[in-house]
Amino acid sequence: MIRTIFAWVVGLAATFMLGLIAVFLSLFDSSGNLPHLVARLWGRIQIRTTGTRVTMRGLEYLDPRRSYILVSNHQSFFDIFSLLGYLPLQFRWIAKAELFRIPLLGWSMSRTGYIAIERDSPKKAYRSMLAAAEKVRNGVSVLIFPEGTRSRDGILQPFKKGVFLIALKSQAPILPVAIRGTRDIMRKNDWRTYPGNVEIRIFPPIETAGFSMDKEAELSERVRKTLLQHLTV
Repeated sequence: MIRTIFAWVVGLAATFMLGLIAVFLSLFDSSGNLPHLVARLWGRIQIRTTGTRVTMRGLEYLDPRRSYILVSNHQSFFDIFSLLGYLPLQFRWIAKAELFRIPLLGWSMSRTGYIAIERDSPKKAYRSMLAAAEKVRNGVSVLIFPEGTRSRDGILQPFKKGVFLIALKSQAPILPVAIRGTRDIMRKNDWRTYPGNVEIRIFPPIETAGFSMDKEAELSERVRKTLLQHLTV
């Protein structure tokens, strides 16, 4: 219980303070790179206050000179903290629009260059995908959760249609990222936090250059099978 109270107090304080710093830095850095470094610190703080250890595998597949479509499974809100804190790469999120309406957090996300997606509006969602593809073409990696929402039981859910439009429009490589262990940090219907062991595994990039727009289903299935290799072990 003491650790949980500590995690909540420090986490909320860090969100407020670092959110202000990220917004301030965004006034001088239109690229969003400096605010993203602040977000990386925020993610690490949130993870460490719970006593969780994060292990990274497959870092050799990351080339800092390239931009990627990072595709990850989604089990817990702590996926966000883990990926932010421990992926050594500048990237921008595609996140549900509701998060951008949270005071301070939403403003800092917008100023950092993260991309809101309106899930209830196909037209707006399509425009968000095009905006993400443009970022990738300009050299910034983008991270998406193709399931669209957190898995209730940890089993990889079906991928939403259209999420690989970014890859096909940008012709950028997809980098599959599997994450395990985050569901144990804060269990379903429980506000308490627990120490955990999170493993993030990066797989070899999947090239999309030359893929036509009618190959989305094939590409989606290939990425899904890659993630399942790790999640079902």
